[in-house]
Amino acid sequence: MSAQEKWSLEKCINYAKVHNIDIQKQQFQNEIKEEDIVIAKGNYFPDGNFNASQGFSLGNSFNVSTGVGQLESRFNSFSLSSSVNIFNGFSNRYKFQQAKLYAEKGNIDLEKLLLDLSLNISNKYLQVLFCKEILSVAKEQEAISQKEVSRLSNLFNVGLKSKSELLEMEATFSKDKKERLIAENNIRNSLIELQELLDVKPIDNFHIEPIDISGFKNDFKLVKEDDIYNKALKINPLIKSTQLSENINEKIISINKANFYPKFDFYYSYSSSYYHVQGREDVVFNQQTNQFENNGFLVQLDNNRTHYLGFALTVPLFNKFQTRSNIDKSKIELKIIKVELENQKKELKNKIGIAYNDVRTARATLEASESAFVFQEEVFSSAQNKYEEGIIPLHEFLECKSNYIKTQSGLINAKYEYLFKIKVLEYYYN
Repeated sequence: MSAQEKWSLEKCINYAKVHNIDIQKQQFQNEIKEEDIVIAKGNYFPDGNFNASQGFSLGNSFNVSTGVGQLESRFNSFSLSSSVNIFNGFSNRYKFQQAKLYAEKGNIDLEKLLLDLSLNISNKYLQVLFCKEILSVAKEQEAISQKEVSRLSNLFNVGLKSKSELLEMEATFSKDKKERLIAENNIRNSLIELQELLDVKPIDNFHIEPIDISGFKNDFKLVKEDDIYNKALKINPLIKSTQLSENINEKIISINKANFYPKFDFYYSYSSSYYHVQGREDVVFNQQTNQFENNGFLVQLDNNRTHYLGFALTVPLFNKFQTRSNIDKSKIELKIIKVELENQKKELKNKIGIAYNDVRTARATLEASESAFVFQEEVFSSAQNKYEEGIIPLHEFLECKSNYIKTQSGLINAKYEYLFKIKVLEYYYN
């Protein structure tokens, strides 16, 4: 056991932030959104293209118009082209703003996943600790029953106790042993469930550290419900994510409206070509000098240079009502998001109210359970002494023992229930 690694709650949460599969998927999605920003930013820049081609004319043929036979030849052409948008109804600006909003929303969605994961891990972590305390109770009761079985067996051997009383205590001992086995299995299962939240791969020697929760009841200060709600409206990831969805939809409307505006583009291209007749030299006859001159590859590329500049204006006139319909659809979707946002605010207020009441109720339940346990512990201790002295019968002792187990288990449950309710309430404003 000393060689086994102990995982604290903080270490579990930090480990899950790196290895949890849902967190990893959201992080990859956020990386995609960052690339979308780069793409949207690139719309402001001109594009550039280089084209090259080579063709062959094979086989002899006769040109009817010139009366000259066509020989085998090859042809090369090269071009550089670029275009840039000068105006498109500010669509590029809106798409760039939209891409940044999507990236921001992705980070908020990741924040929500992390908060939900932290809460779930805290719940499972506390469940493991709860099961461990229940196991301690089960072991304690098993030890008490075992002690009584040994004591009654000795008394039965000397004729001071009946066989039925011994058998009844042995049955109680077997029942306590079964409860201990169940408690051990619950610990194993709860550890597996906790580990599933951390990573998809098994972790060897996975055990958790205990938490000192002796003073948590007095350390926790209950904040006013309205203060919790007002702060949650500003920091709650779900609310922030929906607000960003509202902003994104407004950009979609602006992008659709940009389709009503004309588009103005600038084009430029530079091209040249080379022509060669197979089996002949690249020369050309100069009539002024009456000499053949070099007409090779580089010479032709220099002589055949062509520059092209152009502007293109596209004015939308009619596109079968698609632009208008897309704008109307985006406005309807924006209304849906606004309604959803108001509903989320109402649900948030209700959830905070419920969590707030749960904390108060859990605290009162814990205080009542503490008082009940103190009294029941005294009752059981007294009953145990009276039973060993033969003052009360076995069934009365077993009844006190059963009530003591229930009260002790109830106290443990109330303690961890209160601690988890605190975690739930803190989820909304921390």
